[in-house]
Amino acid sequence: MSNLTPLKKLLELAQKQSDDSARQLGRLNFHHKEAEKKLNLLLQYRQSYQDRLQNAARNGIGHVEWQNFVTFMNKLDNAISEQKLAVKHTEANCQTGSNTYQSCQRKLNAYSALAQRHQESEKAQQKITEQKTLDEFTANRVARDNRNTTK
Repeated sequence: MSNLTPLKKLLELAQKQSDDSARQLGRLNFHHKEAEKKLNLLLQYRQSYQDRLQNAARNGIGHVEWQNFVTFMNKLDNAISEQKLAVKHTEANCQTGSNTYQSCQRKLNAYSALAQRHQESEKAQQKITEQKTLDEFTANRVARDNRNTTK
């Protein structure tokens, strides 16, 4: 297993990259979930505020109060739009992180397969060497026995 050392180092590096990409993907997924939670919270808050506006309108509302409601709703709509963009951005980051993770996994699997093939090749070579040694030993012993019986 003399040539395995560089391959082992590549395998360890690929494992580290895979682990790092998995952790990064976890962080990206967490940020995406948080962005979605924030968007849902804003949407719920908007719906609640919309309901309050409708109730206030049914009971009668002054012009200033109406303007305040409308101004606040516009600001809330802007915040929702910005949060939707943030969700799309985190979604894109998650996809990129997922692609990176999958790439690292493919590389790791390839190096693992190479290392396994190398080990199997070394074992097969070792078996051949052992068989040759055993055959030589047996041949020498048979030759010795033949010499001893002919004497």
